[in-house]
Amino acid sequence: MFFAIGTVVVLGIAFVTLGWVLGRLEHERAPAVYRLEDAVEWIVDRLPDEITAQLSYGDVRKVLLWHLDWFTEIGVSSQHGNELAGDDMITHGAIAGDVAAVDAIVARGQQSGIEAIDVVCVLDLQMRYLAHIGAVGSTAVDQLRIKPPDG
Repeated sequence: MFFAIGTVVVLGIAFVTLGWVLGRLEHERAPAVYRLEDAVEWIVDRLPDEITAQLSYGDVRKVLLWHLDWFTEIGVSSQHGNELAGDDMITHGAIAGDVAAVDAIVARGQQSGIEAIDVVCVLDLQMRYLAHIGAVGSTAVDQLRIKPPDG
């Protein structure tokens, strides 16, 4: 008799807990996870023919890595599972549209023999890919509780 009552109580607690967790998870968004090889594929598929004739997968990968290095330098990237920003983080303008960043990445590209227009096209598609996976944009701002810039 005690075994049957114990089993019912344990199962009841398990079902209530499971329902509570599923209810919480239903309203949470999965974190955006950037996978470099997926990004390369996505971007190469969308590059104009004139640029794909000049760039290899390795070239696109290099430009993306330079962009990711820049994100790391300014502190807007994190390892999987780490929280990126707290309540007090403020963004100022478009992160990837920063002229200094584009100039630096274009300069690195030119040192490697990659034309400026090719680098800019890859960077533009990189930002579209980040928006596509939910890593940037209003959804990301809401998710990270980032205060939008004034103006």
